[in-house]
Amino acid sequence: MSTTVGNALFRSRLAQILRRFGSVGELSRAVGVSDNAIYKWISGRGQPSVTNLVSLARAGRVSVEWLATGHEQPVRGKAREQDIGRSDYVFVPRYDARLGTGRSGTLRSDQIVDHLAFKVDWVRDRLGADARSLLLIEATGDSMSPTFDDLDLLLVDLAEPRFKHDGIYVMRRNGSLWVKRLQRRPDGKLVMRSDNPAYASAVVAPESVGIIGRVIWVARPL
Repeated sequence: MSTTVGNALFRSRLAQILRRFGSVGELSRAVGVSDNAIYKWISGRGQPSVTNLVSLARAGRVSVEWLATGHEQPVRGKAREQDIGRSDYVFVPRYDARLGTGRSGTLRSDQIVDHLAFKVDWVRDRLGADARSLLLIEATGDSMSPTFDDLDLLLVDLAEPRFKHDGIYVMRRNGSLWVKRLQRRPDGKLVMRSDNPAYASAVVAPESVGIIGRVIWVARPL
């Protein structure tokens, strides 16, 4: 059964975050949305997009998994990290959304359709990631072929919302969502590159790209 983020339990978790900020205005500024958007989410008249869900989690210092599903305690810290260490698996949410790899893309739905189980120690030791800061999303298009192709699942690390080193990132630019390889030039600008040579690269200023997370693993359907 699919689970939308805009349900009563989600609104309860959002209210917990709101109480910590003290006002809708403070929370909306931290998330980067209008006051009206927060009011809509609290009342159930609207649902946050995946991008805004990530921003909410970051602003509230909670995991995306807890905010979307309630499967974790809301406050991060050493005690919670020890609790996670006692569990063999983390269940990463997969969204009913497709991220374009071509000239632009959109997140077409904000619904969690299922969860995929990953070994916590594999995520930590092999991928070097915090298991609480991951989500899965589907790619469309062929511009990143052969690295990944249409319908491949991308595991995105939300703990890296800025460029750190060369890699493949999910980002927002000019109102659209992209997944591209980013490389830094000596002059500080970024090269936004497709792995498919049929697509041209673009040179962009770092401040023109809003990085959502870094792609750290790819699953291909059989």
